[in-house]
Amino acid sequence: MTAVPRPTTKLTDEQRRLLDQAVESAKTYRAAEQKAWDDALAARRAGVPDELLCDETGLSRATLNRKYGPRREADE
Repeated sequence: MTAVPRPTTKLTDEQRRLLDQAVESAKTYRAAEQKAWDDALAARRAGVPDELLCDETGLSRATLNRKYGPRREADE
């Protein structure tokens, strides 16, 4: 199979502005999301029960456990 080069994209000034805005928004979102996860982990380590943490933050308990592992029995 032969690779076909992608055509060069020429953006208008408005398209470039909107793309740059979308990129900046995505960076801001990822940073805020990471801070939310860091804060959730800090609360969990401080002994906040997972059920309460998930209820108050809207995080899924399954996602919390996938991200940080299940809480050990001794931590409950």
